Amino acid sequence: MSNGIGIVGAGMIGAAHAFGYRNHLSKFASRLPGLNLTAVADPNATLARQLAQSFGFSRTVSDWREVVSDPEIGVISVALPNFLHVDAVEAALAAGKHVLCEKPLALSASQARRLYEQGKSSSVCAATVFNYRRIPAVTEIRNMISAGELGEIVNILVQFQCEYAADPQLPHSWRYERNRAGPGALLDIGTHAIDTARFLCGEVSEVAGAVSTISIKERFLAACSTVGHNRVELSSERRPVDNDDVMSALLRFDSGAQGLFSTSRVAIGMGNTLSFEVFGTKATARFSTQSINQYQIARFDGSGQTPFATVFNRPSSPNVGSMLPVPFDGVAVGYAEVFGFMIHDFLNAIAEGRPISDGTLLDGLRAAEVLDAIQASADNGGPVTVERSPV
Repeated sequence: MSNGIGIVGAGMIGAAHAFGYRNHLSKFASRLPGLNLTAVADPNATLARQLAQSFGFSRTVSDWREVVSDPEIGVISVALPNFLHVDAVEAALAAGKHVLCEKPLALSASQARRLYEQGKSSSVCAATVFNYRRIPAVTEIRNMISAGELGEIVNILVQFQCEYAADPQLPHSWRYERNRAGPGALLDIGTHAIDTARFLCGEVSEVAGAVSTISIKERFLAACSTVGHNRVELSSERRPVDNDDVMSALLRFDSGAQGLFSTSRVAIGMGNTLSFEVFGTKATARFSTQSINQYQIARFDGSGQTPFATVFNRPSSPNVGSMLPVPFDGVAVGYAEVFGFMIHDFLNAIAEGRPISDGTLLDGLRAAEVLDAIQASADNGGPVTVERSPV
């Protein structure tokens, strides 16, 4: 198979993929001979050209299908709007391409199941972007939980809070239409929080209850083309918003632990923040991407006022010593670098001819099953069992 790399979707997240490939390309020169940045696909020619020029891709095309059918391309990143993920991944797998799909893998568990089954029967590497698993602090907390250092996990509070849709003058787009985006904040960013909860605490068995809110009930259409969350001139035409701005849920895990989950795209002051607190019988660990280079842990000491200690990145932290150019205590790790860790893991799995271990299509499916149950609970007002497909 050719080792050309193609990115389909030249928006803001396509740039994160491009940055990751460019930064890790040289590490695979001997293991994946000919690996190169080949093509960017986007119907917005200007956007595609800007991305290609910024990161060194050889050419641009207007249709993602041209990337899938290109014999020079063997590795594809899908960074399209949510409602196009399934079509693009199905086509890439059918064409025998290695494929890395943005979250959410699909709009529903039934769609995600189709992709999982197709990927299972394929010999290529297929993955879902769950880049927050690669944050050194998050991985280290997971390792401590697995080693029993926190004791039996009692409960987790997990949130993904964003401000990107708080401005009512932000134009209407596919993100605010349930038939194209699926659930709103729940699917678009809550996917990361649910995956993090699973990564730390195992499988979710039940959604005991959920509530949703649409706080901005309609938006103006843009008067011109727009990308991502950009603010542009608005037309006088309004469209309703029919998916959630805020979603919260009470979860039960297979282990017996419980969880409080909340996600919002209208959380003023929160920027783009994943945070969690995990409470065990021996210790509590907490983390926020607002302080991405550290986590805090309180180990029970019987005093009644157990203090938290702050643990910073250090060379022995997961990914730090092997992945950063400056692997010293306290050196900052940013979003783009963590995203690059995901790209590195993907390329490493391809080079070794094996499935990726973190961020599999099964992970994408399992997250989708929980998200479906949360949405169903919010719709019917009662508890919903998470229906997990056999594997």
